[in-house]
Amino acid sequence: MITAHAHDPDRGVAVEVGPGGALRDLTLDTRALRLGPDLARAVLDLVDAATAKANARAAGVLGDLAALGLAVPARQVEAVEDTTPTTWRV
Repeated sequence: MITAHAHDPDRGVAVEVGPGGALRDLTLDTRALRLGPDLARAVLDLVDAATAKANARAAGVLGDLAALGLAVPARQVEAVEDTTPTTWRV
């Protein structure tokens, strides 16, 4: 199963998603609970980052996924490349 993680240790939020952004796990610690209305934005930002990673991993296995709406946004390509194992790179 292809998944990706993202976390913000300063805010105490961590997520795991599959390709397309399906949330598989959400972890909040006491710091996250103090974020109040900013908690939703923190979670959504991490889901965005993890989704880009999961989509890139899926594309590495299956090829171009743009037709399925799973393309990696241009603004996140560099960050995703930093997390891609060198053995997956062509």
